[in-house]
Amino acid sequence: MRKNLILIGADYLRCAIFFIIAFYAVTADPSGRFHFYWTPINIYLTSAYLFGHPILMKLIPRPTHNPFQMISIASRSLTASAGQQHQSLSQIYHNAVNPVSSRDMLLSQNEYRDDMTSISVSFVIHGFLLLLSWPLIGIILLSRSCSYFIRQRIAHHKR
Repeated sequence: MRKNLILIGADYLRCAIFFIIAFYAVTADPSGRFHFYWTPINIYLTSAYLFGHPILMKLIPRPTHNPFQMISIASRSLTASAGQQHQSLSQIYHNAVNPVSSRDMLLSQNEYRDDMTSISVSFVIHGFLLLLSWPLIGIILLSRSCSYFIRQRIAHHKR
């Protein structure tokens, strides 16, 4: 039970920024002033955020974990070159005191950029899942009920 509550809370946090931005974009005037009033789009966004997205994540739990781990070519090349076992003492010294930046520093900067890119991609994916949560829930439930009835028909005819 506690794990489910943590997962639901993580789903809410994951989509909170996208929900706030989308809700403001739909509700605000073109001048940028925020006037709150309910419209069908606001009701849809709110219901998708409060109910639809957690239900969707419960039905298909794979997107709750970030499926995209970005590893740039620069990170790969630095990891490959830093992972060489046979470096001489002079190569190790020059890698450590490089006046521009050491390989370890470049590698950590590239990994930081890769992590931020992964977070951005996850943000966009969950934003789209939030917007499409109710239609996707309908499609998933329809396909599962159809497959259930087909299995029942097949089992009934085999008897």
